[in-house]
Amino acid sequence: MLRELGTFERALFISNRHSPFNVIGVVRLENPPTPTILQDALEILQKRHTLLQVCIANADTHPCFEHMPETTLPLFNIQRKGDKHWVEIVEQEMAIRFDVSRGPLFRVSYLYEENRADIVITFLHSIMDAVSGTNLIDELLGLAALQRSGEQKKLSTLELARPVEELFPPDFKGTRRIPALLAYFFSQMGEELGYRWNKRGKRGASVQTGGKGHILSLTIPETLLESISQRTRTEKVTINSLLNASMLLAVNRHLYGGISQPMQTFAFANLRPYIQPPSPKEDLVSHISMLRYTVKVNKNRDIWDLTRDLHTRIYASLKYGSKFTAVLMSESLMKMFTGIKSMRMAATALNYTAAVALQKTYGEIKVTGLHAYISAMDIGPELAAQARIFNDQLWVDFMYLDTDMDAPLAEKIVAEIQLILEAAVSAPLSKS
Repeated sequence: MLRELGTFERALFISNRHSPFNVIGVVRLENPPTPTILQDALEILQKRHTLLQVCIANADTHPCFEHMPETTLPLFNIQRKGDKHWVEIVEQEMAIRFDVSRGPLFRVSYLYEENRADIVITFLHSIMDAVSGTNLIDELLGLAALQRSGEQKKLSTLELARPVEELFPPDFKGTRRIPALLAYFFSQMGEELGYRWNKRGKRGASVQTGGKGHILSLTIPETLLESISQRTRTEKVTINSLLNASMLLAVNRHLYGGISQPMQTFAFANLRPYIQPPSPKEDLVSHISMLRYTVKVNKNRDIWDLTRDLHTRIYASLKYGSKFTAVLMSESLMKMFTGIKSMRMAATALNYTAAVALQKTYGEIKVTGLHAYISAMDIGPELAAQARIFNDQLWVDFMYLDTDMDAPLAEKIVAEIQLILEAAVSAPLSKS
């Protein structure tokens, strides 16, 4: 059985050919299941999801998902060596490319000791996004809890989902999509030309090969998160826009010398609410859109002014369908960036998924932490992040290359982001 990759799936596949492009989820547990129970749960999960049994055929011509019913279970049991051991595993996983011709396109490392454990699950970005990854983890822990209690649950087999562009509204299908594509192309071209003109003589991120990816994490406590939520509602902006603005401002201050200049960032849109029929929660898919925005930043720019600027641009692009046209243009964009190999895609990128569908406990299993990372690459943003709300806290996970910054500088930037957020909620209310 073959299913041709969709446009955005191919774009992510092209990225992976340039440099390993993996998504890694980390679940931190207390009173964890034994390795045997986790293996049993994973075997059930793999048999349920056809996407966990595929390789990519015809990779050089027309890449397709090919079903391999006899595929192996890529589970690696590792003796846990303390609370930071998972960081080492994640940084290794960011750099290990999948052999797409063999599959499967995911793997799991289980760092286990009697009272604590960490699940590190890595998958090729083409097969699923952060929302699907979280749903998969929810299924896995639910199955592990059932296995532990001795219960059985019959699950139906889920076939491969259709490419997301087949589910777009009529105006973004077939020949009817041409006007929208042309409008999006010329708007992006105009923005890029303006960005380059205004960037003359100012710092730009260079492409340096051979960098190693590293990670950092920031956990915003419930009290600060509540203040952020209240203030963003008052300012009529989103937490996504505020986080994105905070990242841009911190990077400007510490990597760009605080000089006033245009900076670019990527934000991501979850397409599930906008397609017909909507994606069932159980389907493993990569139903997101990647949109780039240019804003002017300097070290003294008011955080709420910058946030409103970004929010206005994001809202307008989503309202007028750019979330669909960006998907349709994604393959061409990735071919350009990976072909030129001399320019960075943006300064920052943020994927914010809000509250995740993950429980705090599964039977006797307690979830104490949830992280997510994407492989850093030399043409990608200098600082990228995955963010979500879990257990009444905001978890923000950062990725960077050591060719862009060393660990002390990265830590300083992340600390600056928290300081910006703290200052933002205590700042006087905007007059507008």
